[in-house]
Amino acid sequence: MKRGWSIVATTLVVLGIVVAGAAALAWNALPLDGTTVWIDGESFSLAELGGAHAVAVFAIAFVVSLAALALAACGVAVGLAAAAIGIGIGVLATAASLALIASPFLLVGWLLWRVLRKPASSAPVASA
Repeated sequence: MKRGWSIVATTLVVLGIVVAGAAALAWNALPLDGTTVWIDGESFSLAELGGAHAVAVFAIAFVVSLAALALAACGVAVGLAAAAIGIGIGVLATAASLALIASPFLLVGWLLWRVLRKPASSAPVASA
């Protein structure tokens, strides 16, 4: 169990480093003067963001990255579950059709076995 949590923690740290690197690269490479964000009728430029706002942008980017990662994992799990259910239904249908085809032969074989087998010796019954 400890190994699983250490893998999760390592993944989160690596994801945080990747998001921080991407945010820093975008912050330095993109023209921030021409970038304006509109939220609820108010606008602000990314060049105007200070220390606390920059940390908030990084935190939001990190949380969005985690949500996208979780959504992708859930999508893969749902796809695999649907494929497994489809394969199971296919195998069940195949087994049912083979049983339907084989049932007359099994019935005839069982009847022949009953006719051709030696009768079992009956054990003495004790009466009181």
